[in-house]
Amino acid sequence: MSTVFYRKWRPTRFSDVVGQEHITDTLRRAVLSDRVAHAYLFTGPRGVGKTSTARILAKALNAELDEHGDPIPETENAIAIDEGRFMDLIEIDAASNRGVGDIRDLRERVLLRPTVGQFKVYIIDEVHMLTTEAFNALLKTLEEPPPQVVMILATTDIHRVPATIISRCQRFDFRRLTTDDVIGRLILICEEEEIECEPAVLELVARSAWGSLRDAENLLEQLAVSYGTGEITEAQARELLGIGDTSSARNLASAILRKDAKRALEIIEEEASRGAELKGLRDSTISALRGALLAKHGIASIYGELGDTPDLEPEAMGASTDQMLHAITIFGRNERFGEASSPLALEIAALQAVAEPPKPESPAVAPQPARQPTRRSAPTVQQAPQAEPAPSQPAPADTSGSSRILEEIGKAAGTQVRTTCAQVNFIGPNNGVLVLQPKYTNGANRLRDAWMNEEIRAKLRPAFQSVYGNDIRIQLQQAPSPAPATTRASTPAETRPAPEPTQFSTPPSNQLSDQSQPFDADHAITNHPAVQNLRSLGGRVVAIEDD
Repeated sequence: MSTVFYRKWRPTRFSDVVGQEHITDTLRRAVLSDRVAHAYLFTGPRGVGKTSTARILAKALNAELDEHGDPIPETENAIAIDEGRFMDLIEIDAASNRGVGDIRDLRERVLLRPTVGQFKVYIIDEVHMLTTEAFNALLKTLEEPPPQVVMILATTDIHRVPATIISRCQRFDFRRLTTDDVIGRLILICEEEEIECEPAVLELVARSAWGSLRDAENLLEQLAVSYGTGEITEAQARELLGIGDTSSARNLASAILRKDAKRALEIIEEEASRGAELKGLRDSTISALRGALLAKHGIASIYGELGDTPDLEPEAMGASTDQMLHAITIFGRNERFGEASSPLALEIAALQAVAEPPKPESPAVAPQPARQPTRRSAPTVQQAPQAEPAPSQPAPADTSGSSRILEEIGKAAGTQVRTTCAQVNFIGPNNGVLVLQPKYTNGANRLRDAWMNEEIRAKLRPAFQSVYGNDIRIQLQQAPSPAPATTRASTPAETRPAPEPTQFSTPPSNQLSDQSQPFDADHAITNHPAVQNLRSLGGRVVAIEDD
């Protein structure tokens, strides 16, 4: 069985690698100076030489070198590596060996010393296919591998490789090959394989490969097998590669740029009538429009390299960039254009491309709310003026002075009293009265107990006076009752009016200033709930001491 071109013509030395001199020169110097890294990461498009360079590096580490740093192909280890039977070169396909178990097995094998060569080289291809757990298992081995082990990771999708893996490797970015690089390699293969073809054929093959030498070699072999009896012509290459006629595509692109819908439809009808592949016409039209867009912006080198002759330049200069972008978008939106036998899809695309590109929509403005009509049947009722609030109602909660008074309370009476007062709404002052209303029911008892303590009250006096003045009076109020829940109809016993809430307050005349009347401690202690509970149990008050 014959060997396919891309394997038969795989590079075997650094100098054979096409278009990657910035990488091969660096690796060659690293080998000659004995400064090879323990881990490498090769990234780039498919078919640009990543795996081939990794094998050449493995060969350079285990085979004899010439004066330029290239491995000598005739040595035993070099031949074994080329034939795939070198025991110290292990290639792993991460797409099929992507689990954490495979990486754990690799970690055990790297501990073994090389069998034949000086280094064991592990090439992990498509490394981005590994699972997250497998990447984590690989971290330690990448960071500190055994001294005779070199690991080479290759990927076409560097964004899927964790940053922790990238930071442990020397990274090399492989470039997409230019058309000239690919054509030069194809010419060498044609000479060695005795393939005769027109120069335009190699250009078509190189352009169709889009910088991938492996794809170009496969296309060239396909042409050689199909038309190998004689010289391969451009028409044969276009037919096999599915590339439409350049002149028809160029004429169609010209009609679109000139907004000539009639001529565009005529070209599509002519191509469909003669049995041309409409998908190839679509692809060639996109290429011609792309070349015109580049020419409009002065990129003549790429324009010429793509093989699109500059006879579209007048149309490109007369068309706007938005129009060309619109046409390319329409033709490239759906891959199914041209695949069906009917030219309808391509005709619709041409008509849409000729039309004006849609303008960006302006942000929608909310409509003004409609005015509700006034009912004439119901007379307008004049709203009565609001009555002034009764003087007995408390003023709104004092949010501005609460933080300040709490700070003064903490300084004067300590943290525990401050914590108790923090659960209080300071309402007012109104007419010289500051109302202390507990926020919760259980806070009322704690506030009342603290206020009945003469020692605490003596400490609180200067705190309130410093914030509200010497003539301020304090009134304790019960916590607000929660809103009653909606229940079923109550029985007559349940509908009795509730008693008025009791206000735990000091006598109205009790001021905190020095001119205030003395506090009636006997009355306060006698009516204290704790004293009343004591009496109900048979106890009595022995004495009342006044500090």
